[in-house]
Order: sequence, then C-alpha cells, then structure tokens
Amino acid sequence: MDIMIRVPPSLKQWFDGSDETSCHGETIGGCIGNLTDRFPGLKDRLLDEEGNVSEAIIIFLNGDNINTMEGQTTQVKDGDEISIIPLAAGG
Repeated sequence: MDIMIRVPPSLKQWFDGSDETSCHGETIGGCIGNLTDRFPGLKDRLLDEEGNVSEAIIIFLNGDNINTMEGQTTQVKDGDEISIIPLAAGG
C-alpha cells in the first residue's frame, strides 16, 4: 500500500532533502513508524516522549487534520496523502 507523504520546504531536511516520499502502513501511526525506521532522527521530531504527535506539527490526511479524526489510529488506504506541517511561531 503506497501512501504519499508531502512536506513543506522547511521540513525537507527531515526527509533527505525531498518534499515528498511514500510510506506503508494501515494507520497514520503505522506510516509514522515506517517513516521513522527509514529516516534517522525523525521520530524525535514527529513524536513526543509518550509517542504522541508533537505539538510542534500538524498531520493532515487528505486535507483533514488527524486530530479531528482518530489521531494515529486513523486508517489509511492506497492513494491517500499525508501532509506534515510545522506550526508557525510568532504573533
């Protein structure tokens, strides 16, 4: 199952300089696990100490915030698109 991962230019360094990649998994959490296995250091950037998605990023599945869905247990299917977006600081 191929799930497309898209990231903004500010996070390309997390993914070996690419703004898109693919992952495999049946859930958002499974895809995160697949990505963290492939990209060293990514786990510490995406997840907090308890294994929850970091408060510094938002993850979208096909344009919908996973926090309004089932979080990391949200099911994914072939052809879905996950976007990882950093929260902007400032005010």
